Amino acid sequence: MSVTDLDSKARVALLVAQGVSSDKAGAAAGVSGRTVRRWREDPDFEAQVQQARGAILAEAVAALGAAARDAVDTLHAALTDESPGIRVRAALGIIGALPSLAEHAELNERLARLEAALDPDGRNVA
Repeated sequence: MSVTDLDSKARVALLVAQGVSSDKAGAAAGVSGRTVRRWREDPDFEAQVQQARGAILAEAVAALGAAARDAVDTLHAALTDESPGIRVRAALGIIGALPSLAEHAELNERLARLEAALDPDGRNVA
């Protein structure tokens, strides 16, 4: 396998991870869609696609986290606005977010308990 093939596979893996079709990903990398579909049957290539998806997801989560922090800061600042209407809307926005935050925290706690029950010695069997 040539270095060009490796570059093509890496490019295709990233494109597929982004949701691009096999035909379009192949065309962008100079290979056929059929070649991409054959690569997709290779566990190593599919692992590369999954790794790229994980990186894309981590980047998106980080960006959303930063935006959420900014949004919370904005709502928090609005609580001291001169306008009672703005203060009320900010308070309602914060209060409205509480149930889903509580649910998320509860689910994380339940997941941690399940993982501990499946792996009591902490060997990470997953």
